[in-house]
Amino acid sequence: MSVLGISTLRNVNNDSSISTIIVPENGYISINPPLTRRRIGSHSTRTTHPHFLNRLESLLKDAGFHVKFVNPYQYKTKGEMLAECVDQNAIEKAIPLSVSCSHWHREHLQCGHCVPCIIRRASVHHANFTVDAPYKTKRLKKLIKEKETRDDLQALSTAIIRQNKTGNYKSWLRQSGPLPQDVTIRSQLELTIERGLKEVDTFLKSEKN
Repeated sequence: MSVLGISTLRNVNNDSSISTIIVPENGYISINPPLTRRRIGSHSTRTTHPHFLNRLESLLKDAGFHVKFVNPYQYKTKGEMLAECVDQNAIEKAIPLSVSCSHWHREHLQCGHCVPCIIRRASVHHANFTVDAPYKTKRLKKLIKEKETRDDLQALSTAIIRQNKTGNYKSWLRQSGPLPQDVTIRSQLELTIERGLKEVDTFLKSEKN
């Protein structure tokens, strides 16, 4: 999204009337805290992380582009975004047509077991929609026996166990990158991550899964 916005600015020759670029990403994926110790690096993308967007703003300012990146859903989980959508009929029709999968380009079928897929499936369940897009992996409970494809599910399950056991997200969130100094903002980010993982936990425990 941010790259698309920058391309737009370039094509309109730094139109001074463009002062804001909206980056609509749910708060959990925006922060994308490392699920396990080995996922601290580039394994988990953070292209809409507040720190990254702030640094990108500074870089663009030096290049003559005075714009601000705004994520209106920074404190919303994906499930909350779906549930609170004003036009529920439109979003219900859009869900089966949309793609979230990290591996979709391989077979043009969403895998159903990567992190974006699991977050997506949990959000659809949270918002009480009954129709989703087709997935290669339909039942995640059976996936735990598949060594080649269970990695993301195990990582999310480990993160949920850690969350339920410790209830402390401060050090965990910092591993995804520097956070704003404002205490209120940091607290809101922590709660967003907590609610996001709870959505996944609820989905994994559901009978439909």
